[in-house]
Amino acid sequence: MSIREPAAQKRDRRLYTRKSDADILKAFASYQFLTVELASQVLKRNEIAVRRRLRNLFDGGILNRVTASGERSLPHLSPEPFVYFLDEKGGIQAAELGYLPSPRWIESKSRMTISHDLEITKFHLALEKKLHGEGFILDWKQWRGELKDQAEGSAFIPDAMAVFNENAFFLEIVKANESEYHNGESNIERKFALYNSYRERFREKYGMDDFRVLWVLPTKERVLRLLAKIEDRFPYRRFYLTDEASYQKNVLGKIWWTPRDFRDKTYSLL
Repeated sequence: MSIREPAAQKRDRRLYTRKSDADILKAFASYQFLTVELASQVLKRNEIAVRRRLRNLFDGGILNRVTASGERSLPHLSPEPFVYFLDEKGGIQAAELGYLPSPRWIESKSRMTISHDLEITKFHLALEKKLHGEGFILDWKQWRGELKDQAEGSAFIPDAMAVFNENAFFLEIVKANESEYHNGESNIERKFALYNSYRERFREKYGMDDFRVLWVLPTKERVLRLLAKIEDRFPYRRFYLTDEASYQKNVLGKIWWTPRDFRDKTYSLL
């Protein structure tokens, strides 16, 4: 469903640009989805000033937004917190400034997935901060058009891709409960199978030898339950699983379990 203002609420106000707007566009080109609080952290600016400017950019059609609960943002509806992202005008400007290889923006956004998308941003920020402290540079890809590919004849799109310390990782954020895909196989199990058959295509597309897949689930209980379910079918260290609280505490710590040996060991991404 397209998240657009109806005709009567068209956001087309005259907006005077500021030099500081370039940093805002760069932030959204990199992280895609940001609340005022997260944008303030990224930009290292006062939260009140950031809130005001993001609202202005929204009014000018540079950014779009939805509430964190998933409701469309309209003046007469619930107040912040909002999740902001690039609208068409913002995507074009970000590309003109060199922050994107070509104009990109969010054309449609399901109201049911905004918490999922925001979790990707939070993971990105947590990983980037920890890696910087260890002296590593993070190469991050998240735009769907870059990541969409084929495996087992089926299209699939990772949530994000991270490369650091000469290793590649795909990210999968799991918020919803498992649902049946076909023949008793859940949607999550199907995604595991697609990744398991992706190595040759991965080498062809990215020119790297191998990858791991990072799975983040809401709770440790769900992680362990899923591991017990898949340990016989996917007994590999290719798959790393953890919960939200653990990565938020220390994403580079020994907080990751694999189906191969989760009963005995935990791993670090380094």
